[in-house]
Amino acid sequence: MFSRSWYNHFKLNMDIALVTLRSALSEERQASLDGTSQAFLSSIDPQCEFSYKHLRDEKCPLTLFFIESGGSEAPFLKIYESYSAPYYLLAQGDNNSLASSLEILSFLQQRGIQGEILYGEPLAINNRLKTLYRLGEARSFLKQARYGLFGEPSDWLIASSVSFKKASEIFGCSFVTIPFEEFKDEIDRRVYEVPKFHPELAALAENNPTLRGALEIYGAIKRLIAKYSLTAFSIRCFDLLGVYKNTSCLALALLNEEGLTATCEGDEASLLSMDILRSLTERASFQCNPSAVDLSARTMLLAHCTIPFSMVSKYEFMTHFESGLGIGIRGTMKTEPVTVFKLSPRLEAYHVAEGRIIENLSHENLCRTQISIKFDSDIADFLLHPYGNHLMVSYGSLSKDIVELLKTYGI
Repeated sequence: MFSRSWYNHFKLNMDIALVTLRSALSEERQASLDGTSQAFLSSIDPQCEFSYKHLRDEKCPLTLFFIESGGSEAPFLKIYESYSAPYYLLAQGDNNSLASSLEILSFLQQRGIQGEILYGEPLAINNRLKTLYRLGEARSFLKQARYGLFGEPSDWLIASSVSFKKASEIFGCSFVTIPFEEFKDEIDRRVYEVPKFHPELAALAENNPTLRGALEIYGAIKRLIAKYSLTAFSIRCFDLLGVYKNTSCLALALLNEEGLTATCEGDEASLLSMDILRSLTERASFQCNPSAVDLSARTMLLAHCTIPFSMVSKYEFMTHFESGLGIGIRGTMKTEPVTVFKLSPRLEAYHVAEGRIIENLSHENLCRTQISIKFDSDIADFLLHPYGNHLMVSYGSLSKDIVELLKTYGI
């Protein structure tokens, strides 16, 4: 591994940890190899979008092993255990770079270690690097996640609990449980800050005790997020109905919009699923119940009483469906392409399917926000092998990125 001044002309943009490898014999023609390598890196980055770092940098979302010449296998063996899989090998068309990369990838695959060779047309390599960089950012996001659980999962979630130990081993994240009594103590302070994106709610709450109570729940969660340094959370929300005659639906709608992944009913698998979507998109998603399915038409009706405000074109406040209490939210979603996703509670499989929202509905016997999705493919597996009673809906076509990201975790 070594650094050279000719890399410095690359514009600081996407930081990539570049590990350069070559054989000892190639040092005899260093100047020639330097020129070839410089020309190759310039060809795959004509807009100077990448910034290469030569010292190992854990903050770089992507580490790239540049196999400059044949004979790089021995240098790779000396260092690879200091890095984490998957291993991305950049190969050029000269100096036996590809042959050496093939030997290294064979070595990795024999040991069940993930790796990939980047080789071919410069534009294709450029596009692939951008994809890998985005996946690297998602992995970094999940590794830094600190999940809070406000109370236990709801009693009816008998198949949605996650092993925190296993999740931490896979994703690198951490978990903290906040006693529900502590949460209630915070609510009982009956104070809140004005919502970041909806200052008008503070004025409306002055003459609306139910809205004010929902904002007090929001304020309590905000303070506990700060106290425990949480990046995401799930809440045993139905227990609030008996004590406060109110819900956390408004709080979740606001906090998801503000950038914190927030799920209801203490659903741990949904919490991880929603945060995986946020890691790839930097956007909120909709946690909802499948309420009706037409397998022949490939349509599904999904509904819930809370939705991130950032996902709707308009909304109205209603009561919570099951209880008739507190604040529920009916939002109108955009009729656009969406991806439906759910990670299994055992963290070993998942559902992912793409489709389009075709209609917003307003049935009286369902949760308040209701959408109908027409899927691009068969959806029978959602019924044959369910992963709990919630699914996540995100705008956009994300299945390819989801599949590739989870593959790096061996899922």
